[in-house]
Amino acid sequence: MRPLFARLDRYVLREIIGPLGLGFLVYTFILLLQFLFASAEMIIRRGLPAPIVGQLVLYSLPNIVVLTIPMSLLLGVLVGVGRLASDSELVALRSTGMSIYRLLRPVLALSALLTVVNGLLMVYLLPQGNRAVSRLYLDILTRTVAQQVEPRVFYNEWQGKVLYIFEASARNEEWKGVFLADAVPSERQEVIVARRGKLLVEDEGERVVLQLADAIKHSFDFHSPKRYETSRHETLRIVLRDRFLSTEKARMASRRGPRELELAELRKLSRDISATPEQRRLARVGVHKMFAIPAACLVMGLISLPLGFTNRHGGRSSGFAISIGVIVAYYVLLSQGEDAARLGKLSPGFAIWLPDLLLLAIGLVLLGVRNRDRGILPRRLQRFLGAKWASVKRRRSAWSKRRTARPDEDRRPGLAATTVLSRGSGGTPASPNGVAGAGAHDATSAARPRRRVVLRLPRLRLRFPNILDRYVLRRLGEVLALVWISAIAISSIADLTGNIDDILKNQPPARIVLQYYKYQSLQTAYDIAPIAVLIATLITFSLLSRTSEVIALRSLGMSLHRVALPAVAGAAGVAMLCAFLQLQVLPASNQKVEEANNIIKGRTQPRSVRRADQQWLLGQGRFIYNYLNFDPKSSSLQRLQVFDFDEKHQLVARLLAANAQYTPKGWAVSDGWARTFEGLNERSFRSFTTPVAVDLEESPDYFEAEVRRPREMGFTELRAYVREVRESGQAVPALEVALQDRVAFPFASLVMSLVALPFAFRLERKGALYGLGLAIVLGIFFLAVFAFFRTLGQVGTFPAVIAAWSPNVLFALLSGYLFLGVKS
Repeated sequence: MRPLFARLDRYVLREIIGPLGLGFLVYTFILLLQFLFASAEMIIRRGLPAPIVGQLVLYSLPNIVVLTIPMSLLLGVLVGVGRLASDSELVALRSTGMSIYRLLRPVLALSALLTVVNGLLMVYLLPQGNRAVSRLYLDILTRTVAQQVEPRVFYNEWQGKVLYIFEASARNEEWKGVFLADAVPSERQEVIVARRGKLLVEDEGERVVLQLADAIKHSFDFHSPKRYETSRHETLRIVLRDRFLSTEKARMASRRGPRELELAELRKLSRDISATPEQRRLARVGVHKMFAIPAACLVMGLISLPLGFTNRHGGRSSGFAISIGVIVAYYVLLSQGEDAARLGKLSPGFAIWLPDLLLLAIGLVLLGVRNRDRGILPRRLQRFLGAKWASVKRRRSAWSKRRTARPDEDRRPGLAATTVLSRGSGGTPASPNGVAGAGAHDATSAARPRRRVVLRLPRLRLRFPNILDRYVLRRLGEVLALVWISAIAISSIADLTGNIDDILKNQPPARIVLQYYKYQSLQTAYDIAPIAVLIATLITFSLLSRTSEVIALRSLGMSLHRVALPAVAGAAGVAMLCAFLQLQVLPASNQKVEEANNIIKGRTQPRSVRRADQQWLLGQGRFIYNYLNFDPKSSSLQRLQVFDFDEKHQLVARLLAANAQYTPKGWAVSDGWARTFEGLNERSFRSFTTPVAVDLEESPDYFEAEVRRPREMGFTELRAYVREVRESGQAVPALEVALQDRVAFPFASLVMSLVALPFAFRLERKGALYGLGLAIVLGIFFLAVFAFFRTLGQVGTFPAVIAAWSPNVLFALLSGYLFLGVKS
C-alpha cells in the first residue's frame, strides 16, 4: 500500500515545521510582550494577583494566535524551502524532471491543517475569549475601584465630586488625609476633610461608598459669607455612585462589537431590519472575516513556495524579512477593505476576501514562472537591475583601491624621494637666473621629467574598530534592525486589529492614525530593545559559528573575548540610544500617542491639559486651588478659593476671592473673605472688598503650565516630582521604582548582550534557529525576574534602587559565571 506521504513530503515537512514552530513562539512572544507592557499600568495600579494576570493572558491568547498562525506558516515555508534552495537540493530535484507543483502537496496539506485550526479558533474560541476578557475587566473594575484613585492626583469621576488624597497605603486600600468637595461649586458648597478614609463596593458591586473617619464638614453660602457651618463626624459614609455594576454592564453591552459575537449572532444581526445599515454591514464583515483570515493560511502556503525557491541566496534572515513584508501588506489591505465595506463603498464579501484573492493570484503567477525556471522579475528589469548593481560594486571596489593604494611615485625607479619646493609661479622649478620659466631654460625644463614632492605620513590605523570589528558590527546591526522592524510591524498589526472597531466607529483622520503608530513605534522599540539585542547577538554568532568563521578566528590565535568585543560595543550603543530616547524623546512622543489615542477612542477630554483649563489644582506648597477661569494675558484668576493644610493634612485656613490679580509685588485679591481654623473651631474671619495682598507661592506661569502624569514626565521632571512628594512626608515606592527604572532599563540591553555571548559560543554549529529558540527562553526568564523585582519594589518590600537594578546585576553575574566555562 502506498503511504499517504512519500519520503520527499515528510522531508519537506520536517524542514518547514522547525522554523514554523520557532516563528510561532517568536511572534506569540512579541505580541504577549506587547500585551503585558500595555497592561502593566493596570496590573500594577490595581495590584492584580498572578492568577488574575494569568487569566487575562489566557483569555487574550485566541486574539494573538489567530494572527501568529498565518505568520508562522509563511515564515516556516520561506525558511524551510529557502534552506533547500540554498543547498541546491531543489535544483537537484528539478534536474530529475520533477515539477515545482509536486512540492505543493506537503505545503498545502500543512496549510489546510492550520486553516482548520485557525477556523475553529476564529468561529468558537475568539468570541468566547473576547467576552471572557470583558467580563474579567468588569470584575477587576468592581473589585479594585479604590486603586483607580492615585495619591496627590485629583479624581473627579464620581457624579460631580472631586476627591483628593494625600497619602495611601502600599496597596491603596486605606488613605490618610482625604479631601472631598463639589467639582463645580454652586451657590452652597460643602467641603469634607478627614484624617482617614477608604472606598467600599457594596451590594455586589452596585454601590460605591466612601467611608471617612474623623471627618469635618465645612458648609457655607457664597451669598452669605458670614454664615459658615462646621460639624465633626467620627464616621461618615457618602454614596459616590449608585447602580455602579449595572451601569458598567450596560455601558459594556452598548460597546459590544462584532469581535465578541459568535457566528450565529453575526448572521442574525446582518439580517436584523431594526439595526442600522452600518451595523448590518459590520456584521457581514465579521462573518466573512471568520473564514477569510483562516483561509489566509492556504494563500500564505501557496505564495511562500515560489518566494522560498527564489530566496536561494538570502538565507533565513531574508525569509524572515519577506514574511514580515507579506504579512504587513495583507493586513493593511484587510483593514482598508474593512473600512470600505463599513462605508458601503464595497460589498463586505468582496472587501474582506480581496487580500486573499490578490495573494492567491500572485502566488499562482509566481508558481507558473518558477516552474518554467524563470526569474520572478521580467528579464529586461533583471538585466537593468543587475547592471546597476554591478556598477555600484565596481565603483565601491575602485574607491577601496584608491583608498588603500600607495602613490605611484614610490614605485618609479630613480625618482628622488624628496625635493625642494620651487618658488616659481605655478609650482614650476625656478631658473638659475632667478626668473621662472625664462627663455631656453623653459624648453630644457619641459624636456626633463617634472619633479614632484611626495610627503609620506604614517597611516592612521585604528586598533578598534578594525576590519573584523566592523564586519561583526555590520552583521549584528543587520540582524538587530530586522528584529526591531519585525517587532514593530507585528505589534502595530496586533494593535490595529484591536483598534479597528474604534477606528471604524469614530472615523479619525488618517493623519491621526499614522501619528499614533509612528510615535507608538518609538515606545515599542524602547520596550523590546533588551530582547532584540539578546536575539540579535545569539543569531549573529550562531551564524558565524555555523559558517566556521569563529573557528577560523580562533585558529589565528584570537580570543573569543576579543571577538565578542564589537557585539558588546554595539549593545552599549543600543543602551545609549535607549537612554537618549527615555530622556529626550519618549516623554513628548508618549503625549502625542495619548492625544491620538484619545481621538481614536472618541474621548472628549484630553488626559494632559493646561493648568489654566483645570478647576482644581495642587500648589507647590501646602495649598489647594479652585478657580473658575485663569486669564494668561492679564494674569488674573476669577472666583479663587485657596485651601491651606498643615503637616497632618488638616484644613487650617481658607480664602475666597471674586478676583485675584498678579502684580509685581505678588498676588492681590478683592471682594472676598479669609478664615482660619483650629480643628472644628473657627479662629478668625476677615472680609474685604478692596485689593489685599496675599502670600501665595505660585506665579502665573504655574497656572499656565501643562499638567502631566508621572508616566509622561522626563527624568529630571519626574525626579523633582518624586522629591516633592517625598518631602511632603508621603512614601511613593511605585514612583521611586519608576524613576530608577528610567536609568536601569537602558542598561538591560548591554546586560542581555553579555548573557547571550557565552550561550552563542556554546551553540557551535547548531545554527540560527537554535539561537532563536534559546533567545525566547532567556527572554521569558529575564522578563519574569524583571517583573518579580519590580513588583516587590512597588509594594515597598525592596528599596527602589535594589528593585530596579537587581535584574541587571543578577544577569551580569550570570554572564560572568558562564564566560568562565567558555574555552576562549
